[in-house]
Amino acid sequence: MYKRHKHDIIVIISLIGFGISLYLTIYHYLGYVIPCNVTHGCETVLASKYSEVFGIPLSLLGMGYFTAVIFASLLANHYAQWQRLLSWLLGIGAVIALVLLGIQFFIIKKVCQYCFVTDTLSILIFLWDLNIAHQKV
Repeated sequence: MYKRHKHDIIVIISLIGFGISLYLTIYHYLGYVIPCNVTHGCETVLASKYSEVFGIPLSLLGMGYFTAVIFASLLANHYAQWQRLLSWLLGIGAVIALVLLGIQFFIIKKVCQYCFVTDTLSILIFLWDLNIAHQKV
């Protein structure tokens, strides 16, 4: 029998990532400047050419990613075959998060605190999934 609710922590962390992505998306479309009290680099990062893909803000893509992770995690709690899809999704998300962190640190040389948190959350949920995958049922 597949152990239920192993992926609930992924759902909770993904809800936080979704909320941050929603916040950034709302500010983007309203045209407001994001308050950035910790790193003071949000405006630079969010206005850079790397903040959009084909005219779509990365924050909107982040909302889609975290939504997909939430649904896949909920299904993986009850259906073992969804575990593989979730693992692939989280792996791809972690690689993209590492690339985006690299862009912030080494190309833009400014850090957006909100982007940093969502990227870090993406990497953490991938690592959490690896931990789940290697546990004996």
